[in-house]
Amino acid sequence: MMGGHHAISGAAVWMALAGSAPVLGHVTGLDLWELDPAQVISGAVVATGAALLPDIDHPSATISRSGGGLTKAITRTVSSVAGHRGATHTLLAVLAFTALAVLVGGLDHRAHLPVLGEIPTGPVILVGVMCALGTRALKVVDGMLLPWLVGLASALAIAVIAPEATIWLPAAVAVGTLTHLVGDLLTTDGIPFPTWPLVARPPRRLASPLWQRSGDIAVPLLGDAGSAREWLLCTVLTGYAAVTTLSTVFGSPGVLLAVTSSR
Repeated sequence: MMGGHHAISGAAVWMALAGSAPVLGHVTGLDLWELDPAQVISGAVVATGAALLPDIDHPSATISRSGGGLTKAITRTVSSVAGHRGATHTLLAVLAFTALAVLVGGLDHRAHLPVLGEIPTGPVILVGVMCALGTRALKVVDGMLLPWLVGLASALAIAVIAPEATIWLPAAVAVGTLTHLVGDLLTTDGIPFPTWPLVARPPRRLASPLWQRSGDIAVPLLGDAGSAREWLLCTVLTGYAAVTTLSTVFGSPGVLLAVTSSR
């Protein structure tokens, strides 16, 4: 699945699981974590970027192009060790990314900023990075620097409207990274066997596009990455994410007012 499609899928799945705002009289989300609207929107921002994290093993992916030489060096190194759609495209990697989010979200360090007051440093950094990745993948703004400025501004705003990040932050990272795996599972290349690094490989006579000789599995409903079916699905997901996000924001004026208020 293409980078922008991973990003919008992460946002849409997050809104489906965490959202609760009504659209035309119907509740459009499961409200799994009983989050307030500000936390739902904050999680959507993070899930959008987190849905790109597994592609840290791809030197040509959006995440590789987002931070200049540093991110290119990181993705090249990971790719040389794990290969594309290898270790970072596993359930174990989802757990690792989520554990990192728990660790960062739990950091006690705080910075004091004019107007905003004290902000939690760890969550701001993580949210800023996730927002920058999502912004770049969705081509919201152009250039190398501007997505990071948008990411920083969004992270500071989120630190004000949703300062308590112990639940929604790791949950959003988990949803984003897991959604990435599902997206790639639906393409012809598939993903590693679910129990990786313990891989079950089929006998040669049983190998198929669903259970490949390498042990990778696929349910290729979307065909090759970038197919017309993938574009159609992600067009629908974009509409869903946009409608539910707008409903959440404008259905709760506090989300808008909190951004302009100090702590």
